[in-house]
Amino acid sequence: MFCRTASPVLVLGVLVAVGGCSKSNGNDDPALQGLSADASADAQVPPSGSGGGNGSVGTGGNPAGVGSGGATGSPDAGPTGTASGDAASDGGPTTGKSPTCMTNDVAGGMTRATKQYIECDVEDQAIDFDVAADYPAPRKPGYDPATTPVSITDYGTAFSGFAVQRCHPYCYAGNLTVGVDFIAGSDQSLRGEALFDFPPTLAPIAMGAGRSSLGWLWVDGPPLPAGSTLTAQMVLKSKDKGILVANMSKAVVLNAWTEFKYFPIQGAFTAADLVNITSIGFRLTLGPTAGAKDWHGVVYADHFQLRK
Repeated sequence: MFCRTASPVLVLGVLVAVGGCSKSNGNDDPALQGLSADASADAQVPPSGSGGGNGSVGTGGNPAGVGSGGATGSPDAGPTGTASGDAASDGGPTTGKSPTCMTNDVAGGMTRATKQYIECDVEDQAIDFDVAADYPAPRKPGYDPATTPVSITDYGTAFSGFAVQRCHPYCYAGNLTVGVDFIAGSDQSLRGEALFDFPPTLAPIAMGAGRSSLGWLWVDGPPLPAGSTLTAQMVLKSKDKGILVANMSKAVVLNAWTEFKYFPIQGAFTAADLVNITSIGFRLTLGPTAGAKDWHGVVYADHFQLRK
């Protein structure tokens, strides 16, 4: 494995950063058969076959494809970028840095998709951050990344940027990488929240109750500060009710997968609130605030569903 410093390159007219860690022998893994030759590299460039466009310009005035936090008091005010490799590759509310792939495991995602399919099933209703070319037959493509914009809300300021990468997926080859910078000093700087829109052909989901939901997170970085704990919660966004937060949280262990699994979804949310759902996502919180210390790393997100 080798690591390199992120450097800017021009991809489809958008300045993105390419860098991080990659395996030198990733393409030799049999689980990668049917995948394009560069799929095991930690590229922050569009996967082969990607037709995704640039992100929309957000209220913060950032250029297309830049992800950052929103204005205070507006839970969805942050700029959005389409979840294809040419969007949302840098930017942030404070540091403005692009997240770097710290641990490449494309082979693991492809192994689950091909040899442990139950872990990646119902892929045609999943936000997997992959394009059709990355689903080897007979798998059905998931949602086109160009139709699933990503946004960072103003719940907190800890998420410093995001990019779709072939880095550390749970399923198939692609994942969303979010930069995490917990800064001691306030509750706001020790938490972050990201949302992924469902495609316009699906959203809003009129009745979420009765559906099943999944989502996977992997937090990568140095050990947490002594005495601190990291928790994660699934979030949804309703066109009528706003941000909905799961009534239970998950204790996050570094360098391991954290699973959200709610079968059915009303096991974690109030059924009456699950109307006209437009987005799904997660929030991370580092605690306690008192005595907190800075921590820097990334979180990989993948295979989020609200399926029939």
